Amino acid sequence: MTLNQLISSAASVYPEAFILEYWDKEASEPRENRMGGDTLAQFIAQEIHDIYDVNASDTEQITNAVKAMQTAADDLQRVADALAGLMKEKAA
Repeated sequence: MTLNQLISSAASVYPEAFILEYWDKEASEPRENRMGGDTLAQFIAQEIHDIYDVNASDTEQITNAVKAMQTAADDLQRVADALAGLMKEKAA
């Protein structure tokens, strides 16, 4: 599985495929989007790039990408929970 295939798969389910705004398909690497706008899409492109191992099997590529995204989702959930906790503290 190529890096571009992983990125395309992620972009296919991301709103407006905005991940591709941070991806250079020709160079198979992240790029800066001077228009900015979606740092989560930027993070996804960068993270998938960072964990990609050209020598790994397709199954390993997918597994590694899933783990990276799940770890990020877990981190975001902890932050959301902490912020929600602030609301509860304010209400008490």
